[in-house]
Amino acid sequence: MTSPRHLLATPLLSAHRLGRAFRRPRPGAFRILLLHGIAPVEMEALARLLEDIAAGDGFVTPDQALERLDPSVPPDGRTPTLVTFDDGFRSNLEAALEILPRHGVRAVFFVCPGLMDVPGEEQAAAVARHMFREAKSVFDLPPAPVLMSWEEVARLAALGHAVGSHGLTHRDLARLGGEDLEREIVGAGDHISARLGRPVDWFAYPFGDIGSVSVEAMEVISRRYRACRSGIRGRNGSGTDPLALLAQQVDLTAPEDYRSLALEGGLDFRYREARGRLNAIAATVRERKTRR
Repeated sequence: MTSPRHLLATPLLSAHRLGRAFRRPRPGAFRILLLHGIAPVEMEALARLLEDIAAGDGFVTPDQALERLDPSVPPDGRTPTLVTFDDGFRSNLEAALEILPRHGVRAVFFVCPGLMDVPGEEQAAAVARHMFREAKSVFDLPPAPVLMSWEEVARLAALGHAVGSHGLTHRDLARLGGEDLEREIVGAGDHISARLGRPVDWFAYPFGDIGSVSVEAMEVISRRYRACRSGIRGRNGSGTDPLALLAQQVDLTAPEDYRSLALEGGLDFRYREARGRLNAIAATVRERKTRR
């Protein structure tokens, strides 16, 4: 059964694009596409979504995205997309091998090294416990929630993609402090870097909602990483704090117009308050750092 929001997607998308035609793009504008595990039936939808992006303003690499945050960057009339994947599911590697090369995409893959290290059948239970808040057992998980091995993550890095940290074991950082917070944030990045033999500059908040973000967590992140991506909707650009990056989560099972509406910012208005709170947290962190 089609939901009301899906039925409204087509007229809302048309209205959003019409309004956007009369607005100047923000200098250095770019969007971040947020994806998780990709089920086999979703691969075709992902391919179509990336084809649409490629036919429009195209893609940016992780380094290019950070360059666009510089306030001195002049407007170029584009809003390209940075592709990111959360959690480190094996299906991410399949997408990286089969779909991303069609458009030369260089993505960021955020992994949880502490969960990757859980052996055998115990891993599925650990994934259910840490990544899926509503899951009571492995039977509540989506199909094939298998994480990549270290060899598979190293293969992604060798293909030119960035590997970032998604926390050591995907814990809610707003509920942690002290050594636990350091271990989840700093320990995770150090562990990935040691295993891959390369820097780890990106972090993504586990869960990603504003309730999982805190001043204390962002302070620790600021000492270890160049950039941090949330799950809060919005467009990034010149002047955006690299510790408060916004993203567009897209449901690949939704109708095509709804996917486009989500990616292009047609749902951003619902997250205005969350963006304000995220920016306030980032401003507090920057202010504290200047006082030291």
